[in-house]
Order: sequence, then structure tokens, then C-alpha cells
Amino acid sequence: MSFPPHRQPPSPADAAPPAGRVDPALADRLTDAVLLAGLPIAFGDHGPGVRIRPARPADDGDRCAGTAALDWLPSPRLTGAAVAEPGRAAGSAREVVETAMVNALAEFLPALGLETYRDRTGRELRVAGEAAAGGELRIPPGVLVARPAGRTPAELGLPEGLVRTVRRGAALAGLPLAAHLGATGITLAPAAPTGGADDRDGAADLGWNPSRRLADLADSDLPEAARAAAARAAVDGALRHALGTALRACGTELRWLHAHQRLRAYGESAPAARR
Repeated sequence: MSFPPHRQPPSPADAAPPAGRVDPALADRLTDAVLLAGLPIAFGDHGPGVRIRPARPADDGDRCAGTAALDWLPSPRLTGAAVAEPGRAAGSAREVVETAMVNALAEFLPALGLETYRDRTGRELRVAGEAAAGGELRIPPGVLVARPAGRTPAELGLPEGLVRTVRRGAALAGLPLAAHLGATGITLAPAAPTGGADDRDGAADLGWNPSRRLADLADSDLPEAARAAAARAAVDGALRHALGTALRACGTELRWLHAHQRLRAYGESAPAARR
């Protein structure tokens, strides 16, 4: 998975907040975009979720006042295991999860009106304070519509062991698992037959539901629907690719069926961290 092309950060405006502080309007926009995508927000150093923090200057010439940097914080359980076992399976799993999720943010945030770039070292994923000036996808009031909740994994006949494995891996990575097909987060559905060796009994196809606000706007007849649909597609593509990496690192046996654009889960693999 590749990052967007490297961009030099724009020069901050004269009225930008001082170094060490994220532009408040930018922080609000980032928070709303992350929640629209269906991801949690982490506050402080406590996960899980997306941490929005001030960018750290890479050198004396790195003017990043008001700029936000984004991290992914997995569950405290995985973080604690990684600290207890540095350089071993848990530490590797945490690094894989964090990298996969930051990559996903870089992919889908532009579709929500927030351009991202890397700092000069290539480590920090940033969004500049100028992004707070406009261009966001606005969700009109009253866009939510009544719709069926959708069936649960148990009602769909999925094996309890498989659901438990995916739930455990999602919890380690810090990702929400949808309780039913209409809820936000990772969805599980019976594996659709492909006619190949990947059709195993008891497998499930994984998907991603964004927030109801984004989904209902995309399905509406409002003027903003086309842009919302494009944003939903960007979120879906970015997060399903991230799931394939993050859940595998957290002990789920997965396979990408590229010809069918499906992410399929089969059960538990060698655990990456003690649970």
C-alpha cells in the first residue's frame, strides 16, 4: 500500500497557533472526519483510536505551527504486551497495526476534504492548519433515516469460534466490530461462493460500515450524496485493506480474494500477542 506523494507543508498563516498546539478548527474537522469514517478517537495517550496531536518539528526549519499529526493507538492490552515484550511478537503486531491504520487515514481523508502529507523524515502523517478553512463534507441535519438493523453474526449462522476470533483480533487492534450488518465497524457475512479453493465451510467475508451519517447521506437524493458516496467508497477501500493487515497481525487467518475484491476470514492463526 503506498502513501500519497510527498508534499512540503504549506507556510503557516500569521494567525496560526504557536508550535505545540493544533489549530482548534482543524482538530474539530479531523475529529468529525474520523468519526464519519466510523473510527474511534483516542484522547491523550490512551487508545484505542486516532490520536490527533501537534506535529513535531523535524528540524529547526520545519515550520509546523498549528499542524496536526495523526497516530493510531491500538488497545491498551496490545500496547502493554508490546512494552512488556519489546522486539517480540506483540511489539511487531503493534507496529503493523499502527502502520496499517495510519496508511488508511492517508488514503481516505482526502475524500473527506483533508489533504495529508508526510514530514521531511517520512514518519509523521500531517494535516496542515490551512485545511480548516473549508472544503469539508458537510452532513445536513436530519439526514438519518429509519432502516432495519440487519442480522447479527449468530442470526447469519456464522461459527461462534470464527466470530470470537475476529472480535478478539479487532479488540486488540482497537477496531470496532459491528454487532449487526447495519452497525458501524467491521461486518461479518457468510462467505459468498467463488467456485475456488477459497470456499471453505465456516468462513466469513469481512466488510466495513462507516458512520450512519455518512452512509445515509450517500444513499440520499440530496446534492451532497455523490460526494458522500465517493467518500464512503474511499473509506471502505482503505479500511478493508488495513483490516487485512491489522487483523492478521492480531491472530486472524485471512486471505484477500483479489479477483472478487473480498477479504475472507477463516479462523485463528498463530497469535501475535498474548491475550
